[in-house]
Amino acid sequence: MLLTTIVSDNSSLTDCLSGILREDYLLSHSDDIGNSLAESRLLLLGHDQLGKYPLSELSEMIKTHEEQGTPVILVWDDSNADYRELAIELGCSDYLGPPLYASVVNSKCKTYISLAKLKQGFGHVELDDEDDSVSEHDQFIEAKELLAVQDAAILCLATIARIRDHSTGNHILRTQHYVKALAEHLRKLPKYQKQLDKETIELFYKTSALHDIGKVGIPDHILCKPGALTADEYSIMKNHTVLGYQAVNSAYQMLEKESGSKAVKFLKFAQQVTLSHHERWDGKGYPQGLKGEDIPLVARLMAVADVYDAMISRRPYKSALDHEEVKNVILSGRGTHFDPDIVDAFIDLQDMFERISIRLEDVFPSTADLTLHSMADLINEQAKASEL
Repeated sequence: MLLTTIVSDNSSLTDCLSGILREDYLLSHSDDIGNSLAESRLLLLGHDQLGKYPLSELSEMIKTHEEQGTPVILVWDDSNADYRELAIELGCSDYLGPPLYASVVNSKCKTYISLAKLKQGFGHVELDDEDDSVSEHDQFIEAKELLAVQDAAILCLATIARIRDHSTGNHILRTQHYVKALAEHLRKLPKYQKQLDKETIELFYKTSALHDIGKVGIPDHILCKPGALTADEYSIMKNHTVLGYQAVNSAYQMLEKESGSKAVKFLKFAQQVTLSHHERWDGKGYPQGLKGEDIPLVARLMAVADVYDAMISRRPYKSALDHEEVKNVILSGRGTHFDPDIVDAFIDLQDMFERISIRLEDVFPSTADLTLHSMADLINEQAKASEL
């Protein structure tokens, strides 16, 4: 379990956060940010700490934690207060204000721990219990090596399509985190608790990197066209969903008899996200015209993540829209283009979406080349991918 420190001497805030997080995190408590445990993976900084130090000194403390790979999130429970701007000015990764919904708190905590792993270039494969035996150590190393092979394969497939497209380097990384954050949020709803277990969410995160691999089969004059596509060109472009599905399906058929294996689940979700991420809730999408919950969940999540990132990102042929414009577009598509539950989750997490888009652009500048640290990130459980 990940060690998270709640830094507050406000008992009501501490009790609230402890009640939300105790099942998924190893919690420690401190009444002073200066005494926080160095090994913490996340600091939840209560608003009561703001008066303990001059803001300049507090900002330096927060900066030190952030630079050491420990995200700091400012938290308050006073409905009459608003510390959002101050949180950003102090250098916090993000903030949490009232009402403190469990799903939002969990999503933000897990997302920023994940981002910190990517930034610092470290990761781990969790074991259920600490065990220093040789056999357990060997299993740890073998599991890590298998993850490295799997994630490197994802990177290779995604990169093949990315290098032929007009996109910048971080679309995949951002959309992976959007998908994971949305899934973590939905997991807290009774409707999705069984469907969205920890393993499924991790597989959604990894397979979402492959959503556009079918673009390798689209001719350059269409894929790289800087302007609007003609009707015929658009028809050809839409075929990337089928091409991607066919590529993944060839691997799936080799393993489908191993119906209980994680590899088969991975390929099943990869089939779903490649084929169906352009389907619409109202049945007017492509390629199959699926409607409502007939659209696989991973594809419904990717639909929102993909549209958000495409609209908020600058491309050679278009300017970026601001967050409010993109939010309104997604909100207007609730129940027509997008799953209403996922749009509601997006609205709850919208500030985190905006922060992720900025933070990842800063941490991972868009480049045309792979870097060694990108591969290192893949070897750990977080897949570093580039935009398709």
